Amino acid sequence: MREPLALVPRVGGMATMPSRHESLIQALPLILPQLDRLYLYLDQHTTVPTELLSEPKIVAILPETKNLGSDGKFMGLKREKEPCLYFCFDDDIIYPPDYVRRLTAFLKRLHFAVVVGFQGVLFQKRFVSYVKSRSIVHFAGSLQLDALVDELGTGTLAFHSQCLHIDPEQWAKPNMTDLMFMLEAIRQNVPRLCIRREAGYLRAIAEKQSDSLYVKSLQDDSAETQLLRAVIKAYPDAWCHAS
Repeated sequence: MREPLALVPRVGGMATMPSRHESLIQALPLILPQLDRLYLYLDQHTTVPTELLSEPKIVAILPETKNLGSDGKFMGLKREKEPCLYFCFDDDIIYPPDYVRRLTAFLKRLHFAVVVGFQGVLFQKRFVSYVKSRSIVHFAGSLQLDALVDELGTGTLAFHSQCLHIDPEQWAKPNMTDLMFMLEAIRQNVPRLCIRREAGYLRAIAEKQSDSLYVKSLQDDSAETQLLRAVIKAYPDAWCHAS
């Protein structure tokens, strides 16, 4: 990338909804000091919560013609006019104070030509379903060596905005954020790397909430399975494969 790294802004993206207010308030003070600004997509909101209005680093985005759900965490990329490093967050994770710095160091070492993150998924060669045919490297667990993966969890990843073009308003399947992001990376031939860390580097504020997309996919993954079958067929050589 041509820009001196020190001059490239650190920009965050997150989507939240009213039911996550308490965990959001816990997460924000840990995230904001690490960023130049945070684009916060307010899924299911009609107004910006009062406590967010006084924070100068937060750029609140209310749903307009289409409610993007979790996909809205990428709307900041459409608002940025210049190249940036883009860091994704979830509203139910405790992020350490060097989260942005560590991800930046990995991106720099790999010449900003990859997407890096802390939660990874490998799909099995004998694919049955999105949920049943995968191995997950959970963000809270340890990982001794960096590993190429098929899918990265979009709550714990980063990339240079010139490396990957993302427009969530064009995605055909809403609220399949991890899967749609993976598809974009495959289409654009961008590797996905799950990076090394110690256990507990990232911690969940809460997990498996009733409004969780993960929980919903456990209950019914038919739509995700159908889409992933089509992606596997279209890109047969794009996969790392779990054993």
